[in-house]
Amino acid sequence: MRFLRFLAIFLVLCSATAAAADTRLAEIKARGSVSCAAVPRPGLAMEGAAETKGLFVEICRAIAVAALGDDAKIQFRLLEAPKDFEVVAHGEVDLAFLSTSEILGHALVDAVSPGPPAFYLSHALLVEANSPAQTPDDLAGAPICFSQSRGVQRALEDRFAKKNLAFVRLGFEEDVELLDAFNSRFCRAALGETTELSMMRQRKGVNRFDSRILAEPLSVFPLLATTPASDAQWARVVAWTVHLLQAAEQKETAWRAGAAKALPLTGPELGLDPAWRDKVLAAVGDYGAIYARNLGDASPFGLARGVNAPWTAGGLIAPPVAE
Repeated sequence: MRFLRFLAIFLVLCSATAAAADTRLAEIKARGSVSCAAVPRPGLAMEGAAETKGLFVEICRAIAVAALGDDAKIQFRLLEAPKDFEVVAHGEVDLAFLSTSEILGHALVDAVSPGPPAFYLSHALLVEANSPAQTPDDLAGAPICFSQSRGVQRALEDRFAKKNLAFVRLGFEEDVELLDAFNSRFCRAALGETTELSMMRQRKGVNRFDSRILAEPLSVFPLLATTPASDAQWARVVAWTVHLLQAAEQKETAWRAGAAKALPLTGPELGLDPAWRDKVLAAVGDYGAIYARNLGDASPFGLARGVNAPWTAGGLIAPPVAE
């Protein structure tokens, strides 16, 4: 009887040890890299001259440093075709930046755990720089261009229907056709995701006029840092690293901590090095610095922070701890 009891305990311990060895974090440490994926969007995840770059790429790098230290490596995939999402469905990537629509549309509900918002994407309107329009309502009755394939029209239809306003619908199948129509002044505004509109601003066409994005968005939705549904520990590592980047943007005062200390969480609880916070911020900086390099004033896009500003500046980014 004692032998059987000892054998049972031994098997339980072996099972627990094997389970610990099979965690995603352990696997990542063994291979020495973190794999990430996202739908291509300007400033967030896009092909560069030598490698994929963007805000999501830098967040992926931050998470890799948290897990692996200064020598961390990453692989980043762009999810451009429906078939590309199979790597997410099969758990072949450690982290994917996805909208709820992308999760639902590609049947990933049981494959991923939705984590914290890594970016808030908006649908908005692009107008000429000298346009008198200051809000979407100012474009009532005007021709507005939009992509028929991206589902962006719904936000504008809802806004105008609620206010009993009308507009002239000019839908296009191809992005290049939409851009040509806007640059030819065939429409008075172009509707789209703010990151796409920031790219359109650079492609001025034959008339060479400047343009601007109306400050008031038509809709806002988060792009989430999602992880494979099978591993809660890895989900915690990803979530707390994103929280660190956002919390670290606050300045230290006599009444509150800032930078790495803004997140009072050491490494052992997560299976990380005690210096993980300092290493992450040394590698990529805080969320504000990452945004500036990829989408803000230090980038070609010059996209205002808007909803991606801290809550103290009118945005939606809030630290995970009370201030």
